Amino acid sequence: MNVIHFNDKACEKVRRYFDSYLDNELLVETNHEVLRHLAVCADCTRLLEERGRLKKAVRQAVMLEEPPAGLLAGVQKTIREGKRGGFFAPEPRQWGLAVAALLVLAVGGVLAVRMIGLRTREAGGGQGVFQTISTQAREILRIGLADHVHCTLELGRWKQLLSFDHMKQATGETALGPEFIDLVPVVKQKLGPHFQLIQGHRCTFNGRDYVHLIATGGNGAILSLVITEKKGEAFTRAQVAATMEASGVRVYRDNQDQLEIAGFETNRFLAFVVSNLDRDGNLKVAADLAPSVSQFLQRL
Repeated sequence: MNVIHFNDKACEKVRRYFDSYLDNELLVETNHEVLRHLAVCADCTRLLEERGRLKKAVRQAVMLEEPPAGLLAGVQKTIREGKRGGFFAPEPRQWGLAVAALLVLAVGGVLAVRMIGLRTREAGGGQGVFQTISTQAREILRIGLADHVHCTLELGRWKQLLSFDHMKQATGETALGPEFIDLVPVVKQKLGPHFQLIQGHRCTFNGRDYVHLIATGGNGAILSLVITEKKGEAFTRAQVAATMEASGVRVYRDNQDQLEIAGFETNRFLAFVVSNLDRDGNLKVAADLAPSVSQFLQRL
């Protein structure tokens, strides 16, 4: 795979967007600029994932915490006493700031302890928030993610509806051809009525050839089935346990760049389901597709 090495200025620019990217606050053009950079910059991808895990852990820890039982009563008592203080009693806005500060202090101590616990579980390999799959498995899953980001999102092919007849009659390097055209009705049937199959084509990205089917669904769902021949990669050698099995097909998953990826393999091919669905939604689609797609690929 060809790797583009970005200079420090490009990385610095993209990293300034990380917090806004994680909070879904970027404009579409800027969001795509970040995705393009992440698709080929491992260092920025790693930093973004670490920041995302940290933000998630902080958010979860705060949501799980309740203020100490006596805090509310103490604040109310202070406010009542302030009202009796006459001319020098703080204004309402000042009371609001005081209450907010007290809440931060109350939660902060327990939050610090909880964060230490989360980091400890990460170091010990337990089932904490920070646990991730192996680096090798993540790199394999990124093979499918890169084509989805480039072809589906950057080139906007999810907007280009093609009929089955058009795909069947298409010629040239991008045509599915007789080898893969029969995969289209298989995938369409397994996706069911909740998705519309937009198109299927062949494409190349970073020196790698892909077979790529794109579908859309309700609530803005954009989904890709990406297939590529192996170049020595294998989930079975990536030191990672499968997330699930679908009729005997092992499926592996990860979340990268705020997109869900589920991958499975045959002796010759790697296949990926990549989407902006949540974890369970993407895994369900992968579970529906994996057995039939695997059988199709094995026949090849």
